Amino acid sequence: MGEKLRRLVIVSGVSGVELNKILELARREFRLPVAKLEDYVEEEFHAPIYEAVELLLISRQSSLGRFRKALSTMLGGLRDTKAIIGAHLTYHRRNHIIPNPLLWDLVSSAYEVYVILYIEDYYHALARIAERVLEGRTPGAFEGQPLDPLGYLYWRASDYATASLLEGLGNVRALVYGVKHSLEGHRRLLAYALDEPLGGVGRFKGVYISHPISKVRARALEANGDLWSFRDSVDIERFKADLESRCGNIIVYSPTTTDELIIGEGESLKKVVEKRDRWPHPENTLHDYRYPVDLTDPRFNEIYDVGKTTASKGYMEVLKGVIETQVESRDLAYVNQADFIVAYRPTLYSTTHTGVEVEIDVAHSLSKPVYAIVHEEDKLEAHPLRRYGIILRGEDALYTFLKCGG
Repeated sequence: MGEKLRRLVIVSGVSGVELNKILELARREFRLPVAKLEDYVEEEFHAPIYEAVELLLISRQSSLGRFRKALSTMLGGLRDTKAIIGAHLTYHRRNHIIPNPLLWDLVSSAYEVYVILYIEDYYHALARIAERVLEGRTPGAFEGQPLDPLGYLYWRASDYATASLLEGLGNVRALVYGVKHSLEGHRRLLAYALDEPLGGVGRFKGVYISHPISKVRARALEANGDLWSFRDSVDIERFKADLESRCGNIIVYSPTTTDELIIGEGESLKKVVEKRDRWPHPENTLHDYRYPVDLTDPRFNEIYDVGKTTASKGYMEVLKGVIETQVESRDLAYVNQADFIVAYRPTLYSTTHTGVEVEIDVAHSLSKPVYAIVHEEDKLEAHPLRRYGIILRGEDALYTFLKCGG
């Protein structure tokens, strides 16, 4: 396979993330080789990737040889010390989660490897997949091969587990990133993973923004408010945007870029997700987002049986439980990969917020500094056992600490 690359960045994610959009961004921003592994597999098999994966289940040994030939062809065309490769970590076929058989050889092709696992809200991801089927772009892909929301979340969890496994190899670092982060955030993350300068910045720092979510959403519901115009959610998002704008060397990790725990009547998951229900995200994103998304819409029958899944109360209860566990693991992954934490208004409404406090505790256990911005009206009586890190009176103090311009 020739000489090893100095650094390889693997961009990954389950279907519906649309890796091609990320690869297009990488091509525009960096003068480095960019390729997608599945394109080479499809060329070798003269068939769509889902058919090639199907053959792995039917005749594994003979199919493996062709997969390896595709990898060899791709690596043979890389003529630089760094490269960006799009590749799935796992595949979903016939209710099997199938690890990409080329992963070990792929990560062995470079001295340093970054794996970026992109995460998208399941309802928008599945809407994109259903749209592709309706447009005839994936003929036969879901014939007897349903992909319902639960299956999608389990597949995504398998990707996360595989990324963690790869990280144990020593030369691999895995990062999680919500697709709904800003375009600028995507640019900075790629530059960081590639160890390439961007906009005059040579080194980037990752910061996780920990902030109240559930109680803000509850207050907006009580006021019959739209989260996109509700004072507190708008203020939190304004802070994130200002931080990214004023600090050119900061990569913001935002927990609300993947927002799936959208509750309706009776504490049940909403089956129709409207824009007003969803926590606001940057408008300048990789994708356009259309609302509402109705999980019981007949078009989803193209990829799963609506009547037996999203139309069922019991199914939606199970789905809610899975989402709750994935929120926790994803947010703690952000804490782990960040260089430091900013707790924005951790005592909003003059009360405590369990999620924020857990994230601060985890950050402290990892010896990561925590900066807390506490507004005067939010202050709680100090407790000797509750530490919010370095408490700042305002955002300007944070920018001073971070040495950001303004």
